[in-house]
Amino acid sequence: MSAQLEQKFALSASATIERPVIVIGTGPVGIQVAQSILQLNPKCALTLFGDEPWAPYNRVQLSSLLAGEVSWGALQNQLRTETVNRVLQHHNCAVVSIDRERREVIDREGRVHPYKTLILAVGSRPHIPSIPGISQEGVFRFRDMSDMQALAARNARSRRAVVLGGGLLGLEAARGLSRAGTEVIVIEHAPQIMAAQLDVAASAMLQEQLSALGIRVITGDSVVKVRGNGRLSGIRLRLGGILDCDTLVVATGIRPNIDLARNCGLRVNRGIVIDDVCATSDPAIFAVGECAEHRDQLYGLVGPGLEQAAVLAHHLNGQTARYTGSLTATRLKVVKRTVFSMGVITESDDPAWLRARVYKDSKNGVYRKLILRRGRLIGAIALGDWDELSRVQEAIKSRRVLLPWQLWDFTKRGYLWPEAEQGVQDWPASAIVCNCTGVTRGQLTTAISQGNSSVELLMNCTGASSVCGSCRPLLAELTGAQAVPADTTGLRALAITSLLALPILLAMSLPADSLRTDSVQTLLYQLSSIWRDGFWKQVTGFTLLGLGLFGLAMSVRKRMRSLEWGRYGIWRFVHVLLGALALIALLLHTGLEFGTGLNGWLLTDYLALALAGIVAALATTYAAPGTSRSARRMQRWTNRAHLFIGWPLPALLGFHVLSVYYF
Repeated sequence: MSAQLEQKFALSASATIERPVIVIGTGPVGIQVAQSILQLNPKCALTLFGDEPWAPYNRVQLSSLLAGEVSWGALQNQLRTETVNRVLQHHNCAVVSIDRERREVIDREGRVHPYKTLILAVGSRPHIPSIPGISQEGVFRFRDMSDMQALAARNARSRRAVVLGGGLLGLEAARGLSRAGTEVIVIEHAPQIMAAQLDVAASAMLQEQLSALGIRVITGDSVVKVRGNGRLSGIRLRLGGILDCDTLVVATGIRPNIDLARNCGLRVNRGIVIDDVCATSDPAIFAVGECAEHRDQLYGLVGPGLEQAAVLAHHLNGQTARYTGSLTATRLKVVKRTVFSMGVITESDDPAWLRARVYKDSKNGVYRKLILRRGRLIGAIALGDWDELSRVQEAIKSRRVLLPWQLWDFTKRGYLWPEAEQGVQDWPASAIVCNCTGVTRGQLTTAISQGNSSVELLMNCTGASSVCGSCRPLLAELTGAQAVPADTTGLRALAITSLLALPILLAMSLPADSLRTDSVQTLLYQLSSIWRDGFWKQVTGFTLLGLGLFGLAMSVRKRMRSLEWGRYGIWRFVHVLLGALALIALLLHTGLEFGTGLNGWLLTDYLALALAGIVAALATTYAAPGTSRSARRMQRWTNRAHLFIGWPLPALLGFHVLSVYYF
């Protein structure tokens, strides 16, 4: 058969056979976009190309593999498909060119593969700076599995390793190298490490923690020459220092892979230019992940690529979806310490409108910072474990308003929500549980209701916990992990005491004439001497003041973990009992006389506080474990109302005491 006939036969065959969707790239984003397409359309014909000699894996955990913390099996990121499918996977098979006119791609073996839709998820490559001598033996990158294997083999006999770059990738490489007993030095040209994710205070704290682990950090300097004669022997620094070393890891950033797109005539800038549906300048070709540039923005993180993958899958399935950009979020383990950063990280970006709230526990290496604009959360930094991070991320995305008592709690104990709200079941449906894949609590709950009742089934169904795995405990909690039982001590006594306090409160609303009598022989007249006599007036007044201070001290105890002792349920009952005794003291002190001016405001606030406390106590009893979510929500809001009404009380009480004893 002649070459011309062969070409005609191939064209006629490709015209009769349905052309598949081709995805180039088997990194986390490439696998996710293929998975999302198949979830929406399981019958879709799809072909996947990967250029590495490995089955798809999760490169996010390469440093954990280098450190020996996880096995190769934990990195597996295979495409999850049905038994009957139309999916073809080519691994260790790079695509070298694209014929846009014929809608075909050519692999490195010269084979031609027609496509209906082409998706580029080709990622990025390490940036290697132009430093004399950097191509010598002993200089490594840290980007893919081949780099990790080379470093692992080298690490066994390395004595001193230098990591060039104090960003995310550099510190992850340093962590992996230090586990084998190798002396590790990190060099960062900026004045601080992780400058793109942390502020100065958090960066300094992280640097102290690195030093405590034996990792030396040099900031404000750079490498100007790699010394050696074909084999690395050391480096020369810009400020004049010389360091001997046998291993150099270059972690100075990444560059998008745009050659394939540029060679076929697609529009490129720093990355492959895409629109709001991830389409390139060719409507049949799309791009997602680190190779894509959207609205002049490049994202060097996995999260935005996964968001783009979801938008593209819905668009290809005929649904309306738009990608409008991402709030970049970083959440990973650096030398066993959680590092989180999202949104605006410093108030100096707009000092006129931005406000910061900081919680710092230097002893335990914990640093948390919130950035707010007009009361709305727009950014956060965290160093150290923080079990509220998923809710914080959702709050930043939604720009939620943080209430004054939440910010007060945060600055005192580092938490925004009460411990009772920490269960993932109570999170809003829109709250993100898996930060890597963007899976929400609502999606997971829906998947569980459809029969995915184990962590593994949830992972296969939604993709949650398939990237870094940090949300796996949350998935276990959703699928029925044993929760810590709530303290129900004293709930019955709490309800009884609250109901007994209610008549006293109602009595306080009676007019003052109700307690007046002219007959000296009545019990009421004898009791009235308590609020008529100056001595008893002081006794009841100071009793009332003491009860108030004791109640305030209990509130402080509840918000400072160092003061916590005894069972919380018992102290809760004591708090309500104090409130009831304070009402009796108030009745004896005032005789139902409201007074005028500040005295009237003081009594009004006291009665409103008591009423809110009674309602909050009854709501707490009603919202016992096993009740509905609406009952628990009512409990939270009544408690907050009780706290809010109590704020003016110290100031009003202070003015009252001053007016009595000064004037």
